[in-house]
Order: sequence, then C-alpha cells, then structure tokens
Amino acid sequence: MADFKVDAGIPIPTDFRSTELKYPFETMGVGDSFFIQPEYEDETVKRLANRLAQARQTYQKRRARQGEEVKFTQRIRTENGVSGYRVWRVL
Repeated sequence: MADFKVDAGIPIPTDFRSTELKYPFETMGVGDSFFIQPEYEDETVKRLANRLAQARQTYQKRRARQGEEVKFTQRIRTENGVSGYRVWRVL
C-alpha cells in the first residue's frame, strides 16, 4: 500500500475553476451579445458551436448553483463576410 499523509482541517474550495473564463459571460447584461468566429484554421463552424455551447451551459449551471439564473442563446451568423456565432444574454 502506498504511503499517503492524511491531513485534517483543509477546507474544500467553493470553486474548482482556477482559470479565467474564455468568453465574456460574466460581464454581460441582458441584451448584450458578442460575435465569435472559428479560431483555428481546421475548426469548422459546427465545431465552434459545440465548444461554445458547452462553455455556455457550464457557465449557466455554475451560476445556478450559486443561486442566480442566467440564460444565453447563440445563433449562427455571417458578419462582414465571416461565418461564426453571436451569443446573447437573454436572462
């Protein structure tokens, strides 16, 4: 059996995220939006949608656990000839 030192009295962190958010969800008010296009040369718009949806849902769930309901929606858009997604905060 491996030797492990058991510690007592170490508090559990309330938030396991140690990095900053990639997207500006935290700073958005209801009605605010941002546009994002694929970041990598081989990234498709569909792949971007999946990555963005996962980040959005994770943020919404995290805020719900803190007692605040927020909601975002995203739509595919072409802006200035570039395909991407616009994300709006709706609640």
